[in-house]
Amino acid sequence: MHLKNQLKEKGYDTEKDKALHSATIEEAITATGFGKYNLGLMLVCSWTLQAMGMDLFGTSFVVAAAVCDLELSMQQRALLTATPLIGVVLGAQLWGYVSDTKGRRLTLVLSMSIGFVFAALSSFAPNWKIMALLKLVSSTFTSASNSASYTLLGESCPEFYRGRTMLLCNCFLMCSQAVVALFAYPILPLEFVYWIDFLSIKYRSWRLLALVMSLPCAATACLLQLFHESPKFLVSIGKNEEAIEVLKKIYACNSGNKANTFNVKKIVDKAEQSSEKESFFKTMWHQTAALFKPPLLKVTLKLFYLVAIIYMTGSGFILWLPYIMNNLFSVLEAGGGQGMNLCTIIRYSTESVGVSGNDTMIQEVCNDTIQDTTLFSAMTYGALASSSNLVLSLTCGSRKRFAMICIVTTSAVAAVLLNVIATPIAGGIFFFFFLLCALSMGILSVYFVELYPTSLRGMASCLSVMLGRSSAFLGVNAIGALISANCEATFYGWAVLLLTAVVLSWYLPKDKVPNK
Repeated sequence: MHLKNQLKEKGYDTEKDKALHSATIEEAITATGFGKYNLGLMLVCSWTLQAMGMDLFGTSFVVAAAVCDLELSMQQRALLTATPLIGVVLGAQLWGYVSDTKGRRLTLVLSMSIGFVFAALSSFAPNWKIMALLKLVSSTFTSASNSASYTLLGESCPEFYRGRTMLLCNCFLMCSQAVVALFAYPILPLEFVYWIDFLSIKYRSWRLLALVMSLPCAATACLLQLFHESPKFLVSIGKNEEAIEVLKKIYACNSGNKANTFNVKKIVDKAEQSSEKESFFKTMWHQTAALFKPPLLKVTLKLFYLVAIIYMTGSGFILWLPYIMNNLFSVLEAGGGQGMNLCTIIRYSTESVGVSGNDTMIQEVCNDTIQDTTLFSAMTYGALASSSNLVLSLTCGSRKRFAMICIVTTSAVAAVLLNVIATPIAGGIFFFFFLLCALSMGILSVYFVELYPTSLRGMASCLSVMLGRSSAFLGVNAIGALISANCEATFYGWAVLLLTAVVLSWYLPKDKVPNK
């Protein structure tokens, strides 16, 4: 008895060690506890997501400031701004394959390193076509973090903390455009001009902003070297011994104890992936097809529909935020706006456009100045979205379905109210709440980690990103035409779409109380 007490004082619990000598991978991860390693990984994955968001959505600020130097037409500006979304679509399935076969950590390090190189090179682009090509390549690589970051974090955390940490991770993605605006505020007003002879370009402040926006990609690729591969992934490919070593290191970091005091000595889970070697395309096809067959078919269709609606709304309208806010503030500064809703404001601010027959004649004047109000509106939305996501992660970590229904319902109601309330400032506020449906993106990422087996998780997440960004690309282009044709009907129609998402959210799997 005296010997057993001594062993307990030194960190050995013979009864517990016997109970946990063999365990499932989920039990083993729970045994590592939650501490410094998980918090550090959460921060790095969050910064990785933010770096990707800056690469995707920060382009709108760079393009607005580069319009004169690159001699951009309105069509070229729209194409250049939306190009990163195309990159996400092109790379999604490939990164799903790499993540599920080569590892989550390797995927992130490789994608963020190469993405940094091309994002940095885009700041030296001599014309808009070269810049579009470089941004296409950079976004194709950095987009891997959209799924791999969530997957690596979720597979390295105990189940009790998983939903909460992944939602906290989403805070950084939500404020990525605000961070770009924060960098743009001091950088864009700089009036330096450097002539680079061999490229025949003037290196101005917008190019510096593009370069600064690429640096987080390099920083996160370096920081990821401090962390380990997902133990769940290692088990899924049959590397149980290597998974045990990773779990020991996580346990030692979290607890402060020696690694050899970790109780779990054997993982009883079997490898999910076949040991039979298959070709690249055959493997990719099998991973993709498995998502659309029972028993995963129903959950895939539900989640993919929600992804399409949420991304079309959140990511689609966010790129119109500067345009809509500029119109709002321009009318208010001119002393107008009394008795107008948001759509009336938009029409009022474009009345100077002359119409001849079926063609709209616009007298374009080159203006590469971004108003302070545009930057402040982006910062305000980022602060609102991040704080809302923080509250969501701290209160609804185990109530995902309820949170999803509440968020999407709020967005649908806001879409109606911004039409009904004839007050300009109220219209702007309701538009912000309308955009907050993007908070659901983090909840959907948690579902993709929880509802799919480890061997298909990366592919499912990446395909959802491909669908989401495709929907966003279509949304960005459709929104402009729809708002011009009938603004009020556009928001009413979007409210109906969001309500269909609310109904479908009700049929998502009920949340289970995780084991602590």
